[in-house]
Amino acid sequence: MLPAEKNMSQKWLVREECETDWEYGQRPEKRDVRDNLENGLVVLDKPSGIKSHKLSVDVKKKLKRGKAGHSGTLDPGVTGVLPVGLNKGTKVLQALKNAGKEYYGSMKLGEEFGKEKIKEVAESFVGTVKQLPPEISAVKREEREREVYEIEVLGVDGEKVEFRIECEKGFYVRTFCKQFGEKLGTEGEMVSLRRTKVGLFQEKDMVEPDKLFNEFQKFNNREDNSLKDHILPVEAGVKHLKKILLKDTAVSAVCHGAELGSMGVSKLQEGIEKGEEVALLTLKGELVAIGVAEMASESIVSEKGTAASLKRVFMDKKTYPKKW
Repeated sequence: MLPAEKNMSQKWLVREECETDWEYGQRPEKRDVRDNLENGLVVLDKPSGIKSHKLSVDVKKKLKRGKAGHSGTLDPGVTGVLPVGLNKGTKVLQALKNAGKEYYGSMKLGEEFGKEKIKEVAESFVGTVKQLPPEISAVKREEREREVYEIEVLGVDGEKVEFRIECEKGFYVRTFCKQFGEKLGTEGEMVSLRRTKVGLFQEKDMVEPDKLFNEFQKFNNREDNSLKDHILPVEAGVKHLKKILLKDTAVSAVCHGAELGSMGVSKLQEGIEKGEEVALLTLKGELVAIGVAEMASESIVSEKGTAASLKRVFMDKKTYPKKW
């Protein structure tokens, strides 16, 4: 299970029950598609044979946006889940880049092995894995540690092995296939790969690029279209993070750059640890900011002090009135 999925199951703690004023703000699901085009994202089904950057450039041009960017590069031959931010929605991409990933892939080994032996080697990779990025990588080639959450061997057919893997961001599956072969004393080469999850985004959330472009054209021509089903609010980009809900009275101060004090918190999820990245939301579910917890959940509920410092503010300063 990815950390994002565990976060969703965390229970809610109450520091102070509060009401929200419906004169200000709006539930994200009530926003117009035009708002989401200015401050949202879309989850593409990246096809084989195109670079992630080229696809995000196509989105920018064909959706007539000023900005568009993706949340994590997929090699040209790799397919699957590719979240793309639109205009101000690009600001949430850094949080998504840190989300865990799931892949379905296949590799070819230098010789045949029994399924039980393959499973034994696969299980040895669960946990912390040291890797040296491949030479074609854009990052500095130095050994790094990455977490593998789960591996499942789906099938063994001669020298070919099909697998599913859940891993931390920055884990190289191509390198993993080579390491897998080395543990068996043979060669290992990735044959195919498809990304099926980024955080909480799954294949069911994806849209094929051509369909997206066609629906946008219909939208522009005022024809019936399904664009609203595919353009997501910016809040979708932080679903994988643990959350803190602010009182209405604290929202404006945070929008103006003030750290979030525990007295400004209404509810929060349990399990938040000091130093963890968290999403700061209104009681309507609107994204105010992404922050770093300065206290654990239990301390935020029971103590006075700084609950979270700020990494990036998303909400317009004029959305909620000043109260402090």
